[in-house]
Amino acid sequence: MNYKAFKAIFIFLIIVLFILATFFFVKGLTMEQNDETSTIYSSSSKIDITTIINDIKSNNSELIYENNNIKEFISLAFKEENKIKTYIIDTYTGELLNFKDIIKENKMAEFEKKEEELLNLKYPKFIIDGINLGEGEKVYLIKENELVIYYYNYNYEYEYNETVFLTINYNEIHNCLNFTHVLDKDYSNEDGYNYQSDKKTVAITFDDGPSSKYNSQFLEVLADNKAHATFFMVGTMMNNCQKCVLDTYNSGNEIGSHTYNHINIKNKSVSEVDENIKKTDELYYQITGKHITYVRPPYGAYDKENLENIKYPLILWNMDPEDWRIHDVNKIVDYIIENVSDGSIILMHELYESSLEALKIVLPKLYTMGYQVVSISELAELQNKTLEVNHAYRSIN
Repeated sequence: MNYKAFKAIFIFLIIVLFILATFFFVKGLTMEQNDETSTIYSSSSKIDITTIINDIKSNNSELIYENNNIKEFISLAFKEENKIKTYIIDTYTGELLNFKDIIKENKMAEFEKKEEELLNLKYPKFIIDGINLGEGEKVYLIKENELVIYYYNYNYEYEYNETVFLTINYNEIHNCLNFTHVLDKDYSNEDGYNYQSDKKTVAITFDDGPSSKYNSQFLEVLADNKAHATFFMVGTMMNNCQKCVLDTYNSGNEIGSHTYNHINIKNKSVSEVDENIKKTDELYYQITGKHITYVRPPYGAYDKENLENIKYPLILWNMDPEDWRIHDVNKIVDYIIENVSDGSIILMHELYESSLEALKIVLPKLYTMGYQVVSISELAELQNKTLEVNHAYRSIN
């Protein structure tokens, strides 16, 4: 090989090596920059969100809930002076979100309709009215499978000091939610008729009906207050308003016998009493397909012979506001509120407007005092008592 050819090859190799060196140097620098950028971004993002969460925790007292199982955000809840305070933190940006951010566009009205439906299922009307007609604060706690709404600073017609809150399972609002969530296979909504054995409980009873004039109004007031009652009906009155009997039965309230002709069983023969009670039961069965469970002797009068021969528990009372005599709404209300106790059986009557008006006030007041108002059977069940034949009961506790 001559000198010129060798020189040309050498220069060519030098140029190739220079080009390759330059290429790998530039590529290496670029990769290093990209790696550095990526590392800074992920580290910065993680630090930002963690810092935000830690700052929130340090500035609030008593963390009671933290949920980081939802992909789109982290949910925190704190308790401060008996109030719940919550935060929704965007997982990707660290921004604080409000409740509307997690509801699909144009779905807020549908959500609020469901909220009102479930509120009506849980609470008496006076609480619903206070929320719907008043101005207050709603606090939303977002959990993995359910939403809890706390209602603060609302004014109710009757003073109520308990925290009003509603739990909504995501199965109820699935179509409204704008985030990934868990759907339970089994769940139950909060229901005002799911009475609790650890709460104070009383039974209100109504004698001498049914009244074709007032029966539907009594049932409406009871329903408005998530209350049940036992109606001790007279057979002749039942026959005159069979619709009242069926409506009372279908409303979840209870019906007992007040004999067919409102007789004083203490002054009647065993056969006369038996026939009177049997005739009432047959009519009740004809209307509802069910049998009578309890008997209330008219005037509260009975003797040892009655107790031995009547094949039903006798239900009396330990509270009598004498609404049949007084017809004074305020006096009826005051008597009940001042004398009520756990396990009481309250005597009232279905025939009088004053009794109806008193009930409208008594039921919300009892609710605010922590009482459940139930039927005789429900009271016995909650008190874990079995009501026996050949026994008379003035209270159940």
